Amino acid sequence: MQGEPGVAYPPEPWLLQGDFAVGVFLVPLRVIPEDVLAKLPAGSHPLVLAGRAVVGVAAVRYKPGGVLAYDELLVALPVVHHARLAVTIPQIWVSSPASRAGGRALWGIPKELMTAHRHHSGRRLQALYRSESRAILAETSVLVRRSLPGRWRLPLPTVQRAPEDLIRSSTFIRSSNSVRGSLHLAHTEWTFGSALSWLQGHRPVLGAAITQTSVVFGARVQR
Repeated sequence: MQGEPGVAYPPEPWLLQGDFAVGVFLVPLRVIPEDVLAKLPAGSHPLVLAGRAVVGVAAVRYKPGGVLAYDELLVALPVVHHARLAVTIPQIWVSSPASRAGGRALWGIPKELMTAHRHHSGRRLQALYRSESRAILAETSVLVRRSLPGRWRLPLPTVQRAPEDLIRSSTFIRSSNSVRGSLHLAHTEWTFGSALSWLQGHRPVLGAAITQTSVVFGARVQR
């Protein structure tokens, strides 16, 4: 399919394979920038625990074997939208122009471009992410502590504010997605800058890694 001029991307659903490193934070609502909250669909509000919003940050590498291979850094806000729980992605960067074009056109995900540098050593991952302007977005260190038995299937429904040029019958785009892989508890450390500086100084309350992961994104989409 053709999105931005000269940039083709795969049709939905996307079948991807890769590894995830995840940090879960509890952040006061007042800390979340207005331009981030403005990307939530109308009628939704962040999930709040103990007076703080739940914020997920994920560093992802999608590997060859899926429809695309690229690096990704994202912020995920669990939200309640029309009495249903879902995830909105208000900030996200990818290393693939095709992923950027497809994410925006298909699901209203506001992807931007970045560069990624990752280093694995045993059970530890270190990664550095920079925006197109070379500003540091995030740096993370992930150490896998404990592997949980079996393969886990995690539903990941997303709901995004529909860009104005994509609005048809609805002002939002809801997508059914799933992640299936090996789940590990992990110690994660994060440093944030640039557009993610609002997260700097907050420590994750939970760290995890998902490896040997199969992702189905955009299996059922409501527009």
